[in-house]
Amino acid sequence: MKKVLVLVLTVALLASLWVCVPAALSANNEPIRITLVLPMSANEVWKACADGFEAACAALGVEGNVVAPATNNDVNLMNALVETAIAEGVDGVITQGINPEAQVPVCKKLDEAGITYCFVNSDASDTNRLAFIGTGDQLGIVGGKTVVDKIGSQKIVFATGIWDLTAPIGISLHNAYLSELQRAPGGFEEVVVIHTAADQLVATQEWTNAFNTYPEINAGMNIDGFGGLGAARAMKELGKQPGDAMIIGIDDVPETLDAIRDGWLYGTMTQNFFRMGYEPVGWIKDFITNGTRPAQEVNDSGTMLVTKENIETYAVDMRDPTKW
Repeated sequence: MKKVLVLVLTVALLASLWVCVPAALSANNEPIRITLVLPMSANEVWKACADGFEAACAALGVEGNVVAPATNNDVNLMNALVETAIAEGVDGVITQGINPEAQVPVCKKLDEAGITYCFVNSDASDTNRLAFIGTGDQLGIVGGKTVVDKIGSQKIVFATGIWDLTAPIGISLHNAYLSELQRAPGGFEEVVVIHTAADQLVATQEWTNAFNTYPEINAGMNIDGFGGLGAARAMKELGKQPGDAMIIGIDDVPETLDAIRDGWLYGTMTQNFFRMGYEPVGWIKDFITNGTRPAQEVNDSGTMLVTKENIETYAVDMRDPTKW
């Protein structure tokens, strides 16, 4: 009986050793711990980033923690979450450069604590960050060029929706759109810039006001995940027809994809948020364990315009690291 018990315990121990993923170790032989500070929670897009982060942690043996502020896009609350991570003695931090100027002080605290950090989606280049991954202005350039190509020789009468009119990333993407729209052969006029406040009700009301004030609007874009939905709802409520205005959204939340299928939105600009969450984990681990830096400080996560033509297939490769 004792021999049988010993054999069973030995087999069980071997099985447990086989399935356990070895933890990546820091200089003091403790598991590497990384905190992902999101700009918001309960969002399909940022959930994809969290999924990528957690997948990378599992694959690389890193201990991960995901946190988000109680108020969406509140840089002060995000900074407080970073400070909490510092107090907890983590080895790395990943977050969005949502307001680089306001984040410089907390980055200095990361530097003083010797904590490695990366930015995703929008950068804070005036810091000692290890690397950045996102799309930069390419997202706006692709969107603007698409509008010009589709509208053709007709004059473009344009409206823009932005979640925060003072946000650096919003301003940068807006300018990227405009740089392409100004090439329109039939001319271009931006008649209104809408403050959507990252709120679908606000976005719907503001887009309704825009269409009522400027019924000649034939195209528009949104730098806010709720903006496209607001434009689509406004068009429905005003009795417009699908395709009356060529509206482009941003991000690929299910409701936005449905609006594309139904023709209320022409398309939406997507970014590989899964990859944004995944890749920095490996960069931080490699830097901590052997001092290796990423090949590039600024990295393109990839951007794509999702339309009816590719809506059912575009996401296939986004979560497969071998396809990046």
